[in-house]
Amino acid sequence: MKTAFSTIFWAALVLAGLASATAISPKLPKAPGLTYLYTVNITGGDLYEVGAGPRGTRIVVPILSGSFSGPRFKGTVLPLGGDWELVDANHPNNGTVTIDVRQTFKTDDGALIQVFESGATQTDGTAHVRLTYETGSQKYYWINSIVAIGIIRPLPAGSLQIQAWQMTTPT
Repeated sequence: MKTAFSTIFWAALVLAGLASATAISPKLPKAPGLTYLYTVNITGGDLYEVGAGPRGTRIVVPILSGSFSGPRFKGTVLPLGGDWELVDANHPNNGTVTIDVRQTFKTDDGALIQVFESGATQTDGTAHVRLTYETGSQKYYWINSIVAIGIIRPLPAGSLQIQAWQMTTPT
């Protein structure tokens, strides 16, 4: 009797352990996909340091020019935007900068697309950004409702490159 009880007891413990392991380690959902949108190269102007405010040190970098190209469109970057970056007030020496870019694309067929980017610098010298778009162009209206992410990489002579991808639903 004691042996039967012991066997049942240990079997129940093992089953309970397996059940709790399954509860702790559920199957992960599928990750969303990414579809390449475009690469943009931007030339920036002189830095303007606004100064240290309550949220950090604000630096403004105007956009002078640029061009973009991707599978669905290409064109130029108009000199109408800039980066209103903010150096972290709590850790000004660690290099963390909040990115706040606004730029205007003019496609080769004349449509205007306003681009907004927000994110933060990374320890490898890049910045990861979220991108949103506004346009009234019927041809490019699809871009108003997408979710996009990008990676900013510095280039020589005050230029930078942004590669952008659209998030897609997993299948």
